[in-house]
Amino acid sequence: MRYGIVSDIHGNLEALSAVLEAIGTVDQIMCPGDIVGYGPNPNECCEIIGDLKVISVLGNHDAACVGRHDLEWFNPHAQTAILWTRDRLAKSHADRLLERPEIHSGPEFLIVHGSITQPLEFDYITSPWRAGESFAEMDEHAICFIGHTHIAEIYAYKLHHLGADQIPKCEGGKLTLAPGFKYIVNCGSVGQPRDGNPLASYGIYDSEENTIEICRVEYDMPTTQRKMIEAGLPDALWQRLEYGM
Repeated sequence: MRYGIVSDIHGNLEALSAVLEAIGTVDQIMCPGDIVGYGPNPNECCEIIGDLKVISVLGNHDAACVGRHDLEWFNPHAQTAILWTRDRLAKSHADRLLERPEIHSGPEFLIVHGSITQPLEFDYITSPWRAGESFAEMDEHAICFIGHTHIAEIYAYKLHHLGADQIPKCEGGKLTLAPGFKYIVNCGSVGQPRDGNPLASYGIYDSEENTIEICRVEYDMPTTQRKMIEAGLPDALWQRLEYGM
């Protein structure tokens, strides 16, 4: 099967639309969380994800926007955007976010927003050491897709060895999965990249070819920024889009 991975959309309709066009035809689309938060089109993004029957898990911004995560956990700019989103999120979309699982466990892979070990604590995996606990919890699964950091990268752990490799993918690229390894895959952020590359990021997992490809695509950023300005969202949130930070 061929899977598309779209994580950390954050209400950025223009980025999501560009990514879905670039993905083209796949058997299934997956989202490791945070459909909403930060961006100006939470309802439209939720509707698209629902219409496409995307396999999705709960992100920390999703959780906060529907009252499942403490607002104090976030910085002031994120808090402002969460409150803005809460006031505008349709009840039908909020109800669906409330139903999102913490972890999706399929026959071929796991999906979680942050870390498998404490999914509702939303820990960040930013190093091989941080990845180690999640590798230990993957059991028979060889692949776990995550989001949360907005950084495109892959962690590869060879079974029965110490440590793991951290493979940056901020410019995109394909990796062939090897037998005897486990992988934690972060395909980066669709709507608010933070790996120094402002292009929208997404992934393609081909289970027959046994490959994962991370791709970047341009989108209509000025329109997203204009919408954020008109919505009165914090300046820092639309300004940082230009720098991918």
